[in-house]
Amino acid sequence: MVICAALLCLGAIAQNTSIPQPTTPEAQVRLANDCLDKKDYSSAMTWYRKAAERANPVAENNIGWLYENGWGVQQDYAEAMNWFRKAASQGYALAQTNIGVLYEHGWGVKQDYAEAMTWYRKASDQGNARASTNLAFLYRNGSGVKQDYSEAANWYRMAAEQGNVKALVYLGTLYRTGWGVEQSYTEAMAWYARAADKGDSEAQNAIGDFYQEGLGVTQDYAKAMAWYRKAADQGNAQAERNIGTLYEKGLGVPQDHSEAEAWYKKAADHTLLSGGIRPPRAIYSPDPGYSEEASKAKFQGTCVLSLIVGADGNPSDIKVVKSLGKGLDEKAIDAVKTWKFQPGTKDGVPVATQIAIEVTFRLK
Repeated sequence: MVICAALLCLGAIAQNTSIPQPTTPEAQVRLANDCLDKKDYSSAMTWYRKAAERANPVAENNIGWLYENGWGVQQDYAEAMNWFRKAASQGYALAQTNIGVLYEHGWGVKQDYAEAMTWYRKASDQGNARASTNLAFLYRNGSGVKQDYSEAANWYRMAAEQGNVKALVYLGTLYRTGWGVEQSYTEAMAWYARAADKGDSEAQNAIGDFYQEGLGVTQDYAKAMAWYRKAADQGNAQAERNIGTLYEKGLGVPQDHSEAEAWYKKAADHTLLSGGIRPPRAIYSPDPGYSEEASKAKFQGTCVLSLIVGADGNPSDIKVVKSLGKGLDEKAIDAVKTWKFQPGTKDGVPVATQIAIEVTFRLK
């Protein structure tokens, strides 16, 4: 049976009539999926098309997926859309989500956030967690709708309860920053932990941050390092940078500039391989002073600032995203104005990058 399956996946379907041919669309899709797993895209397309001839929505959607990614065929977003629409017309939620993605990004069609939202809602109504997550993205970023972190949190929560890993991570981030929800490091940690249990490196890195900074947990550099290493084992560039910082500053490990530089290089290499932007890194970050009012009240907490780090590494356009009051917001801004950054880069070239940072006030 193994030999027969291998022959089928290689496309030997007509010459050997002794090999049993799958006749139902469901069986043809299963065989196509096996070929896809083996990256035999040509045979996968052959079997998906056979199933699609009988209007199987899974096959129609997956043909669209092959065209979208250019796997085994020339990449063609318009053709992908045609196939996604065939499947969506039968109410197939994944295809509805895929149509939304094409409209959101303007791939093969004119970018249209309203149209994307319409398709995401259709899929979400059928319980598609990815569609709910994508709706949350639109509300979080204010893409086609008024920016609304509270509404984003609602959609993230819906998807997170269905186990969508990215929704778990981003909901944790909203609780960490207090955007659209009441800030709670405990709640943030709970959502991150659920994503980390599923192996998500972004969540693992975030938990490392909590231990490094002592956010809602006892500060513990050893635990921070352990979580960063879990994420770094998956090639997470931010975790690799964080390990480099621990070595550079001697936090929980002997100070070792050579080791730090090795981790920074790993992070840079992974960033270039992924084609992403390497985010800025603070290289001089003095703590803020306390206001007299907050000091007398023994007030502690974290405010969140948005800023642009220029290609020269200098901060500008600093704004308060989450306020603490009692004069601490002003102290945070004054401190960050003096910070210096290693600028973000794109393909190794320094670029201006917008970031959000947390400034924590603790009484000694």
